[in-house]
Amino acid sequence: MRLAPVLLCLFVPLATLADIIHLADGTTREGKVVRVDEKEVIVEFGQGSVSLQMRLPREQVLKIEKKPTGGAALMAEYVARLNKAMRGTADDWYALAVWCRQQRCLNDKAREALMRTLALDPDHEAAHKALGHVKLDGSWMTREQAVRLLAPDLDEKLEATRLELLRQIEEAKAQALEARRQNEELKARLARLEKENDRLRRLLAQRPPPSVYRPVIIIQRPPPHPHEKKREEKKEEK
Repeated sequence: MRLAPVLLCLFVPLATLADIIHLADGTTREGKVVRVDEKEVIVEFGQGSVSLQMRLPREQVLKIEKKPTGGAALMAEYVARLNKAMRGTADDWYALAVWCRQQRCLNDKAREALMRTLALDPDHEAAHKALGHVKLDGSWMTREQAVRLLAPDLDEKLEATRLELLRQIEEAKAQALEARRQNEELKARLARLEKENDRLRRLLAQRPPPSVYRPVIIIQRPPPHPHEKKREEKKEEK
């Protein structure tokens, strides 16, 4: 649907015609007459792959009338207004520009009419505003010219800002790569810890081995001989 105005503009100069077929019963059909002979009239409706042909008996067709299509009518209207503007003033050219903009598909023609308006009246305020011009210090200019006049070093500042943003982007990319590396390293450490934890849990879950009975043998020494006891007492006295 949005392409319709563009297509219309492309085919406006062709000034194609549509046929209006007046029938004997008082009704009409509008399409393109493909063939007419003594027996029938073949009419095509639609366009391209969606076209449909209808065969009408010749005795039912009273008259075939040629009628301009929408594109041809639009072109004819534009030519009439253009002729009026060429014989008129700057305001007539501006009126033509307004009408062209209303048609949507004649934006180029509208711009041409606005430029002709300014050629005849360089101070035409409505035409300047329609073109997006601004008035600065009593002079009309484009917005780009006004920006350059108000900020002559704007391009340098924009370039410096662009380079700074590119630097920050590269720095952010490097930080992101480092963060990704650290993240992978932490994931690996976590995996090792979980593996060791599982191993310890399995060890704790195992039953302890059964205890082995080991007999204890206690050997009692015989009491010392009286002579050895006296000998020990003498050593202690010395």
